[in-house]
Amino acid sequence: MRILIVEDERPTAEDIQLLVEQILAKDVTSIHIETTLDNALLYLKEKPIDVLLLDLNLNAKDGFQLLKQVVSRSFHTIVISANINRAIEAFEYGVLDFIPKPYNIERLKAAFLRLKSNHASDGHSIKYLSVKKGFEIRVIPIEDIRYFKSANIYVELHLKDGQLVIYDKSIKQLVQLLPSNYSRIHKSYVVDLEKIDAIQTYAGGKYRVILKSGESLPVSRKRIKQLKNIGA
Repeated sequence: MRILIVEDERPTAEDIQLLVEQILAKDVTSIHIETTLDNALLYLKEKPIDVLLLDLNLNAKDGFQLLKQVVSRSFHTIVISANINRAIEAFEYGVLDFIPKPYNIERLKAAFLRLKSNHASDGHSIKYLSVKKGFEIRVIPIEDIRYFKSANIYVELHLKDGQLVIYDKSIKQLVQLLPSNYSRIHKSYVVDLEKIDAIQTYAGGKYRVILKSGESLPVSRKRIKQLKNIGA
């Protein structure tokens, strides 16, 4: 796992590094520290990472400037900050976890466990997806998305207005940020269960759901029992 720590106090950053090395042990591929917003952005342009550990107060600069750009990338972001009044906002924009300072090893462990989770927990889930197109960041409310479709290492966002937008995370990473009413009904599709109108059965043991918006999407055999149990 490749990790970037962005923290303006070097001793704090090094302490976080030691704790992460204890938690992940052999799972760590690399850990890099940056102490300024600008240097962090430069590093992210040049180096791929898996997890960003981000402070929101960087030498009096607002880490949200970085956050709103990086949550559109393919890696997960964990915020470590004393600015707890901005925790809800951070979750809404797609961070995996928010650890208030003073942090400890147990809280960091819990954050990394979320990397293996199937959904956002404790009601902490996104309301918006940040999508990068060229030099612009577009913020899309998830309520404006009819369904999600896997497109290799990316996800297609199928919007209510008919637009198709590419999101720079895998479908597995996306599901970790979504609330539990979203389900992966097929290896390629994720939908809000509340938007399902009916389930249809076809010959040969094939199934599809009909959304309230009219779309028909495939359902895998592994998922059909789950859908029927919740009464979709």
